[in-house]
Amino acid sequence: EGIAAPKIRVGTLAIPLDTIETVDLTPAVFEACKLQILAVEQERYGVTQLPPDAPRSGRRPLLQFPLQTLEGTMANSSAIGIGLRDRVSGRFVAYALGSALENHDEEGVSSDPRFGENNTFYLHAEATLPTVQNSVEIEQHLLDALRERAVAAGFEHLSTLIEESVRETGPAWFKTATALQRIENYLGSGPTFAYLQVSLQ
Repeated sequence: EGIAAPKIRVGTLAIPLDTIETVDLTPAVFEACKLQILAVEQERYGVTQLPPDAPRSGRRPLLQFPLQTLEGTMANSSAIGIGLRDRVSGRFVAYALGSALENHDEEGVSSDPRFGENNTFYLHAEATLPTVQNSVEIEQHLLDALRERAVAAGFEHLSTLIEESVRETGPAWFKTATALQRIENYLGSGPTFAYLQVSLQ
């Protein structure tokens, strides 16, 4: 009897939402699949995605977070992480994670008007595979799932430093975010980033 070949999706393709599994990244689950999560981060923000003249070193190599940064965020007691896994290939196609605002020191955090109120979730890292054609739909699904869990955890607001374009393409609630700061050509990466804050209520 022939062995069934593994199901592999190659190239860019649209991934129907009904084939997407939402995985809650508890510390134990994250530990088990962190290299798959890192692969999404590297494919989205790694060196190969950069303009040729972009700086390739520094505190954060370009936009890509190193694994220890993601691990550090997941180690916070208030951490929330979501992974979206394609049931066909078994591969993660997107992820998002963060924790209470006060745990973070990214650009804009210290001047966040909610800093110290302990009611704001900071979306620290978020990425969707660049090969996913319907990345906007996947990202909306990801942000909706994250919002649901942040609200359930008692957070009232969400702050994030993110590509400004995500506010335009995000879910309806995310489009209402206020830009507290804009940074053009963030870290020499090309796109404009914005420090956004949005009510979760």
